[in-house]
Order: sequence, then C-alpha cells, then structure tokens
Amino acid sequence: MKLYKSDFLANDGSLLNVLRVALPLILSSSCHAVNMFMDRLMLTRYSQPSAAAALTSGLTSFTLQCFFVGAVGYAGTFVAQYSGANQSRRVGTAVWQGIFMALAGAVFMAFCCLWVPYLFAALGHEPAVEEQENIYFRYLALGAAVFLLQQALSCFWSGRGKTTMVLMVSIFVTLLNLPLNYMFIYGKWGAPEMGTAGAALGTILAALGGLIIYAVGFFALKSSRRHFGTCSNIWDWEMLCRMLKYSSPNGAQLLMDLAAFNVFILVLSLYGVKVQEASSIVFGINNLSFCPIMGIGMTASILVGQAVGAKDIPHAKKSVRNARTLMLIYMSLMMALFIFWPEIVLDPFVRTGDAEQVEVIRLAKVMLLFVAAYLFGDGLVLVYSNAVRGAGDTKYIMNLTIIMAWGVFAIPCIIMRLLGCSVWYLWGCMSFYVLLFGLFCYLRYRGGKWTKMKVIEDVD
Repeated sequence: MKLYKSDFLANDGSLLNVLRVALPLILSSSCHAVNMFMDRLMLTRYSQPSAAAALTSGLTSFTLQCFFVGAVGYAGTFVAQYSGANQSRRVGTAVWQGIFMALAGAVFMAFCCLWVPYLFAALGHEPAVEEQENIYFRYLALGAAVFLLQQALSCFWSGRGKTTMVLMVSIFVTLLNLPLNYMFIYGKWGAPEMGTAGAALGTILAALGGLIIYAVGFFALKSSRRHFGTCSNIWDWEMLCRMLKYSSPNGAQLLMDLAAFNVFILVLSLYGVKVQEASSIVFGINNLSFCPIMGIGMTASILVGQAVGAKDIPHAKKSVRNARTLMLIYMSLMMALFIFWPEIVLDPFVRTGDAEQVEVIRLAKVMLLFVAAYLFGDGLVLVYSNAVRGAGDTKYIMNLTIIMAWGVFAIPCIIMRLLGCSVWYLWGCMSFYVLLFGLFCYLRYRGGKWTKMKVIEDVD
C-alpha cells in the first residue's frame, strides 16, 4: 500500500523546524518543573516533616502509576504515525484507547491506597514524616484519574505536532497551581490550612482545569469530530491489543526505572532526615534540568513517529540530530549553574532562623555536583530512547532498563547501605548508572533497527 507524507513533513527537519515543535513542549515541561519546584519550596518553608515526606510519597505515587503513564502516553506515538501516514480518521480512535488505559490506571491507584500505608510504616521514618507521607499519597492516588486522563487527551495534539496547545494548557495549569497550593498549604484567602494535603489538593484541582480544556477541544469542537473521528469509532479491540503490545514495554520500562529510583530515595532516607530533606530539595531542583529535556525527548518521539508513518527515515534522523543539539546546549547551561552558582537555586529553600538547615544546604550543594556529573547521560537517555520508541522499539529499552536500573543502580545501592558505605558512594553509583544508560541508548539508535519498525497497520 502507498502511504503519503503528511503536510508536517513538508519541513526539512532543520534545527529551526525541530525547535518549532520542541519549544512549546520544552516550556510545557518547564511548567511542570515549576509546579514541582514550587510545591517543594512551599512545603520546605512550611515544615521539615512536610518537605521530607513530599519526595518519598510523591515518588511512590508516581512510581505506582508510571506503568499507566508510559502506556497511556504511547498513544501519542500512534497518533504521530497515523498523522504521518495521512490516516487522520484513526487519530481519534487511538486517543480513545489511551483513555481506556487511563481509566484502568485510576482504578489501580485507588486500590493502592489500601496497602501503601504499610509500606511507609515499614520504612521506620519519624512518626511526623510518616503521617505526612500517608496524607500526600492518598490525595495523589485518588487524583490519578485526572492526571492520566489529561495525559491521554493531550496526545491528540502532541502526536500531531500541535504542541502550542499543550503549552497553553500547561501555562494555564501552572497559573492555577501556584495560587491554589499557596492558598491550601498556608490557609490563605479563606481556605483551611492543610499543609501537605493542601499541596496535593491544589495540584489536583489545577490539573482538573487542564483536563476540562482538553476535553472541550477533543469532544466538543466540530473540526475534531469531523476530521479525526473523536466521537466515533471509540472502541477498536485490534488497535487496543496492538497498542498494549507496544505500550506495555514502554510502561514497564518507566515502572522499572522509577521503581529503582524510588529504592534509591528510600535508601537515602535511611541516612537521616537531613539527607532526606537535602535530597528532596536537590531533586526538586533537578527537575529544572530534567523536565525541559523531557520536552526535547517527546519532540524526538513525535518527529520520528511522523516520519516513520510517512516512510521518510532520513527526515527522522535529521530531526533527532537537531534534537540532540538542543539537548547539549541546555544541559551545558544547567551544568554550569549547578557547579558554579548553586546558591541561585538553593537560596529560595532556606528557612530563616533555622540553624539546623545549614547542614542540609551544605549536603545539597554536594549533591548538585553529582547531578551535574550525569546531566549529559540524562539527555542521551531522553533523546535516543524516545527516538527509537517513536518507531516502536520499546522492548529493547524495557530490557535495557531492567538490567541497568537494578543490576547497576538499585541493588548496588542497597548493598552499599548494608555495608555501611557513605551516602556519597550511592550518589556516585547513580551518576555512573545514568551515564552508562545514556551510552547504551545512543548505541541502540546508531544500530538502526528502529528504521525498520512501525506500530500502525497498513490501510488500503
């Protein structure tokens, strides 16, 4: 069957054209980073137990739902390849299969509320920290439906390269999130003072606002219904099975990666509340570098997906090269910031008059040096793993993640803790793992197997 190039592929894959797609996603991911940064900042200023609990319980919540995050998000690859192949009537159906997976994820997260408190109890954290961990997790788990459905509907725009819409919604969510969190955490403007619970509630309500906008654009607009079949051909068992075939490894990869990282965070928490708080601050700051590169990674996936759908591999390769260039520029700036001017990002977290926090900030400065050491590895992982997954090469990345995340990272960290090693050995292990992982993702891309893959069917 003959497939025709979409209008999108009229561009030449140049750096400027890649940036046109990437910039809204970079800014959108940056909005997410700002949300998380401000959550951590407000909770750090609110109380030490809240700050310490936010990282552990927040990461646990995301780890448990990240299989569905990866699976639901992969609907965007189907949208991209159908768009590249000019099969626009299949786009709406692809998004619907993502919606069904999002609903399944919401049910699973509600069930997790029954047993996760026992996990936190087993960690032996201070009672005040454990209490806040349970509160924060419960809100985030019950609000998972909002986050997952928002992600599913966003694929309708991101997969087609219409990333400005994603940016506009992200800005709207951030503009809601900041005042709502402030209001509910500190009890301002007539709201009750909810502390940790207020941070979660504000985040959920802001995400709900974004979900409503996406829902209106997907369901209510006549152009969406007419051109993309958003309200017809809702159920497609064959497509759902095919999507599960490719998205399940994608979700499992994210689950294994985040589970290993969660083990790292939990092991760090065993070194005391000061190390735990410093880690919470540093990973909040790390999102400033990580989340924008997620936008570049998503761009690589979108452009590869559309090019594969149109059978234009040279276009895909050129787009990936330019996505890598954007990554290197941004990561160089972040590395310089973390090494030479850490006070710029650490000073907002300082609690006035808290002498005990001096040691926390000192630890955080050292941790930022380890973050700077692995930044380029992070960038290689996000650009090249997303590039090959955009074509359908999800199983290799899943297998690589399982081997690397556990064999090189999580299990060695547990062993080092049992042997009584310093916390800096664990941070060194993390830096080595990320850099090595990035190298293997690059080698897989260079191998070229992804150029012979696709996830969509041939349509007569």
